Amino acid sequence: MRATQWTALALALTGGAATTVSAATLSFTDFEGLALTPFVSPTETGKGDGTDWTDTLPAGWSMTFNGPTGNPVEFQGWRVMDVDSWVATEGNQDRGLWTRGGVGAHGSVLVADGDAYDDGTNIDTGLMSTFARTPAVDLSGLAPGSVTISFDSFWRNEETQKGSLRVSYDGGNSFTAIHSYDSAALADGLVIDEHLDIGVNNPSSGSLVFEFAYTDASNDWWWAIDNIRIAALAIPEPSVVTLGLLGFAVLTLRRRR
Repeated sequence: MRATQWTALALALTGGAATTVSAATLSFTDFEGLALTPFVSPTETGKGDGTDWTDTLPAGWSMTFNGPTGNPVEFQGWRVMDVDSWVATEGNQDRGLWTRGGVGAHGSVLVADGDAYDDGTNIDTGLMSTFARTPAVDLSGLAPGSVTISFDSFWRNEETQKGSLRVSYDGGNSFTAIHSYDSAALADGLVIDEHLDIGVNNPSSGSLVFEFAYTDASNDWWWAIDNIRIAALAIPEPSVVTLGLLGFAVLTLRRRR
Protein backbone atom coordinates (compact mmCIF):
# COMPACT_ATOMS: atom_id res chain seq x y z
CA MET A 1 0.00 0.00 0.00
CA ARG A 2 1.40 3.40 -1.01
CA ALA A 3 1.81 6.34 1.35
CA THR A 4 -1.06 8.17 -0.32
CA GLN A 5 -3.27 5.15 0.20
CA TRP A 6 -2.37 5.03 3.91
CA THR A 7 -3.30 8.70 4.21
CA ALA A 8 -6.57 8.16 2.37
CA LEU A 9 -7.38 5.18 4.58
CA ALA A 10 -6.67 7.16 7.74
CA LEU A 11 -8.80 10.06 6.59
CA ALA A 12 -11.65 7.78 5.62
CA LEU A 13 -11.58 5.82 8.87
CA THR A 14 -11.50 8.94 11.06
CA GLY A 15 -14.02 10.99 9.16
CA GLY A 16 -11.37 13.15 7.49
CA ALA A 17 -9.62 14.13 10.74
CA ALA A 18 -6.32 12.27 10.74
CA THR A 19 -4.41 15.02 12.56
CA THR A 20 -4.97 17.61 15.25
CA VAL A 21 -3.71 21.15 14.57
CA SER A 22 -3.73 23.76 17.32
CA ALA A 23 -2.86 27.43 17.10
CA ALA A 24 -1.07 29.01 20.02
CA THR A 25 -0.05 32.47 21.18
CA LEU A 26 3.60 32.12 22.13
CA SER A 27 3.95 35.59 23.67
CA PHE A 28 2.10 38.88 23.99
CA THR A 29 3.77 42.15 24.98
CA ASP A 30 1.80 45.34 25.62
CA PHE A 31 4.47 47.09 27.75
CA GLU A 32 2.10 47.47 30.67
CA GLY A 33 3.11 46.80 34.27
CA LEU A 34 6.58 48.40 34.09
CA ALA A 35 7.51 51.02 36.68
CA LEU A 36 7.49 54.39 34.92
CA THR A 37 9.45 57.29 36.43
CA PRO A 38 9.29 61.09 35.98
CA PHE A 39 11.09 62.86 33.14
CA VAL A 40 14.49 64.09 34.36
CA SER A 41 16.23 65.86 31.46
CA PRO A 42 16.05 69.66 31.16
CA THR A 43 14.15 69.44 27.89
CA GLU A 44 11.50 67.15 29.39
CA THR A 45 11.15 68.12 33.07
CA GLY A 46 7.65 69.13 34.11
CA LYS A 47 5.97 67.95 30.93
CA GLY A 48 4.65 64.60 32.16
CA ASP A 49 2.53 63.41 35.05
CA GLY A 50 5.32 61.66 36.99
CA THR A 51 4.74 58.21 35.48
CA ASP A 52 6.36 58.99 32.18
CA TRP A 53 9.05 56.59 30.95
CA THR A 54 11.56 53.83 31.62
CA ASP A 55 14.63 52.43 29.91
CA THR A 56 13.85 49.01 31.42
CA LEU A 57 12.28 46.83 28.74
CA PRO A 58 10.14 43.76 29.48
CA ALA A 59 11.91 40.62 30.68
CA GLY A 60 14.04 39.04 27.99
CA TRP A 61 14.06 42.10 25.72
CA SER A 62 17.29 43.94 24.88
CA MET A 63 18.15 47.31 23.36
CA THR A 64 21.25 48.74 21.68
CA PHE A 65 21.92 52.33 20.66
CA ASN A 66 24.29 53.85 18.11
CA GLY A 67 24.76 57.59 17.76
CA PRO A 68 25.77 60.71 19.68
CA THR A 69 25.15 60.26 23.40
CA GLY A 70 23.58 62.89 25.62
CA ASN A 71 20.25 64.15 26.87
CA PRO A 72 17.36 63.70 26.86
CA VAL A 73 18.22 60.24 28.14
CA GLU A 74 14.50 59.56 27.98
CA PHE A 75 14.85 59.21 24.19
CA GLN A 76 18.34 57.74 23.85
CA GLY A 77 17.15 54.67 21.97
CA TRP A 78 14.01 52.59 22.29
CA ARG A 79 12.10 53.54 25.45
CA VAL A 80 8.84 52.52 27.09
CA MET A 81 6.66 55.63 27.30
CA ASP A 82 3.35 56.57 28.77
CA VAL A 83 1.46 57.71 25.68
CA ASP A 84 0.05 60.86 27.26
CA SER A 85 3.47 61.89 28.59
CA TRP A 86 5.08 61.23 25.20
CA VAL A 87 2.47 63.40 23.47
CA ALA A 88 2.77 66.17 26.08
CA THR A 89 6.58 66.44 26.16
CA GLU A 90 6.79 67.01 22.42
CA GLY A 91 3.82 69.33 22.13
CA ASN A 92 1.89 66.61 20.31
CA GLN A 93 3.13 67.22 16.71
CA ASP A 94 0.60 64.58 15.57
CA ARG A 95 1.71 61.99 18.14
CA GLY A 96 -1.81 62.21 19.53
CA LEU A 97 -3.22 60.82 16.29
CA TRP A 98 -2.34 57.25 17.28
CA THR A 99 -5.57 55.34 17.75
CA ARG A 100 -4.24 51.82 18.41
CA GLY A 101 -1.39 52.02 20.92
CA GLY A 102 -1.44 52.59 24.65
CA VAL A 103 -4.89 51.27 25.41
CA GLY A 104 -3.82 49.34 28.54
CA ALA A 105 -4.14 50.33 32.17
CA HIS A 106 -1.29 52.84 31.97
CA GLY A 107 -1.08 53.42 28.23
CA SER A 108 2.53 52.26 27.82
CA VAL A 109 4.12 51.81 24.39
CA LEU A 110 7.60 51.29 22.93
CA VAL A 111 8.98 54.41 21.25
CA ALA A 112 12.03 55.41 19.22
CA ASP A 113 11.88 59.15 18.59
CA GLY A 114 14.76 60.94 16.83
CA ASP A 115 12.87 64.22 16.89
CA ALA A 116 12.59 64.13 20.68
CA TYR A 117 16.21 63.06 21.16
CA ASP A 118 17.43 65.92 18.97
CA ASP A 119 15.85 68.38 21.41
CA GLY A 120 18.98 68.02 23.54
CA THR A 121 21.55 66.21 21.36
CA ASN A 122 22.17 67.19 17.75
CA ILE A 123 21.79 64.11 15.56
CA ASP A 124 21.33 65.84 12.22
CA THR A 125 24.83 64.79 11.19
CA GLY A 126 25.72 61.92 13.52
CA LEU A 127 22.30 60.30 13.12
CA MET A 128 20.73 57.84 15.55
CA SER A 129 20.11 54.10 15.26
CA THR A 130 18.57 51.84 17.86
CA PHE A 131 17.56 48.19 17.94
CA ALA A 132 15.06 46.41 20.22
CA ARG A 133 15.07 42.60 20.29
CA THR A 134 12.41 40.26 21.57
CA PRO A 135 13.22 37.24 23.72
CA ALA A 136 14.16 34.16 21.72
CA VAL A 137 11.27 31.96 20.62
CA ASP A 138 11.84 28.22 20.86
CA LEU A 139 10.77 26.64 17.58
CA SER A 140 10.71 23.06 18.84
CA GLY A 141 7.37 21.46 18.06
CA LEU A 142 6.23 24.33 15.82
CA ALA A 143 5.21 23.77 12.24
CA PRO A 144 7.67 25.25 9.71
CA GLY A 145 6.52 28.49 8.13
CA SER A 146 3.72 28.96 10.67
CA VAL A 147 5.05 31.69 12.99
CA THR A 148 3.34 35.06 12.75
CA ILE A 149 3.98 38.35 14.49
CA SER A 150 1.31 41.01 14.80
CA PHE A 151 1.60 44.47 16.31
CA ASP A 152 0.26 48.00 16.21
CA SER A 153 2.59 50.46 14.51
CA PHE A 154 2.77 54.26 14.37
CA TRP A 155 5.39 55.55 11.96
CA ARG A 156 6.02 59.12 10.93
CA ASN A 157 8.81 59.44 8.43
CA GLU A 158 11.43 61.97 7.48
CA GLU A 159 14.56 61.42 5.44
CA THR A 160 16.91 59.78 6.24
CA GLN A 161 15.02 57.78 8.86
CA LYS A 162 14.35 54.08 8.22
CA GLY A 163 12.58 51.36 10.13
CA SER A 164 12.47 47.60 9.75
CA LEU A 165 11.23 44.49 11.47
CA ARG A 166 13.85 41.75 11.16
CA VAL A 167 14.02 38.08 12.07
CA SER A 168 17.00 35.91 12.98
CA TYR A 169 17.23 32.13 13.18
CA ASP A 170 20.86 31.99 14.34
CA GLY A 171 20.72 33.68 17.71
CA GLY A 172 20.95 37.21 16.38
CA ASN A 173 24.11 36.84 14.31
CA SER A 174 22.27 37.67 11.09
CA PHE A 175 18.86 39.18 10.41
CA THR A 176 16.47 39.29 7.46
CA ALA A 177 14.03 42.19 7.04
CA ILE A 178 10.40 41.10 6.78
CA HIS A 179 8.81 44.57 6.91
CA SER A 180 10.32 48.00 6.38
CA TYR A 181 9.75 51.73 6.11
CA ASP A 182 12.12 53.86 4.05
CA SER A 183 11.49 57.58 4.29
CA ALA A 184 13.24 58.15 0.97
CA ALA A 185 10.46 56.16 -0.69
CA LEU A 186 7.60 57.78 1.25
CA ALA A 187 6.18 61.27 1.24
CA ASP A 188 7.65 63.51 3.95
CA GLY A 189 5.28 63.91 6.86
CA LEU A 190 3.27 60.77 6.10
CA VAL A 191 1.64 59.37 9.21
CA ILE A 192 0.92 55.63 9.31
CA ASP A 193 -1.30 54.19 12.04
CA GLU A 194 -1.79 50.52 11.33
CA HIS A 195 -2.13 46.98 12.61
CA LEU A 196 0.27 44.52 10.98
CA ASP A 197 0.17 40.72 10.72
CA ILE A 198 3.34 39.26 9.26
CA GLY A 199 4.24 35.62 8.65
CA VAL A 200 7.78 34.25 8.65
CA ASN A 201 9.35 31.23 7.00
CA ASN A 202 10.56 29.65 10.23
CA PRO A 203 12.21 26.24 10.48
CA SER A 204 10.83 23.64 12.91
CA SER A 205 13.86 23.64 15.18
CA GLY A 206 16.22 26.08 16.85
CA SER A 207 14.91 29.51 17.83
CA LEU A 208 14.07 32.88 16.36
CA VAL A 209 14.48 36.47 17.51
CA PHE A 210 12.61 39.50 16.19
CA GLU A 211 14.32 42.89 16.05
CA PHE A 212 12.77 46.33 15.59
CA ALA A 213 15.40 48.50 13.93
CA TYR A 214 15.05 52.30 13.85
CA THR A 215 18.02 53.61 11.88
CA ASP A 216 19.63 56.74 10.41
CA ALA A 217 17.24 59.02 12.28
CA SER A 218 17.83 62.77 12.53
CA ASN A 219 15.63 65.58 13.88
CA ASP A 220 12.40 63.99 12.58
CA TRP A 221 10.37 61.81 13.44
CA TRP A 222 9.49 58.53 15.23
CA TRP A 223 8.40 54.88 15.31
CA ALA A 224 6.12 53.61 18.09
CA ILE A 225 4.86 50.05 18.53
CA ASP A 226 2.53 48.20 20.88
CA ASN A 227 0.57 44.98 21.42
CA ILE A 228 3.10 42.57 19.97
CA ARG A 229 1.74 39.05 19.59
CA ILE A 230 3.82 36.09 18.40
CA ALA A 231 1.86 32.98 17.45
CA ALA A 232 2.38 29.69 15.63
CA LEU A 233 0.88 26.34 14.75
CA ALA A 234 2.05 23.25 16.57
CA ILE A 235 3.36 20.39 14.47
CA PRO A 236 0.30 18.19 13.88
CA GLU A 237 0.29 14.98 15.89
CA PRO A 238 -1.62 11.88 14.74
CA SER A 239 -4.65 11.22 16.89
CA VAL A 240 -4.85 8.09 19.02
CA VAL A 241 -7.72 6.80 16.89
CA THR A 242 -5.75 7.31 13.69
CA LEU A 243 -2.70 5.51 15.02
CA GLY A 244 -4.83 2.58 16.11
CA LEU A 245 -6.55 2.31 12.76
CA LEU A 246 -3.29 2.53 10.85
CA GLY A 247 -1.88 -0.23 13.04
CA PHE A 248 -4.91 -2.37 12.28
CA ALA A 249 -4.46 -1.73 8.55
CA VAL A 250 -0.79 -2.72 8.69
CA LEU A 251 -1.66 -5.96 10.52
CA THR A 252 -4.38 -6.77 8.00
CA LEU A 253 -2.05 -6.15 5.07
CA ARG A 254 0.58 -8.45 6.53
CA ARG A 255 -1.95 -11.26 7.02
CA ARG A 256 -2.94 -11.04 3.37
CA ARG A 257 0.61 -11.59 2.15
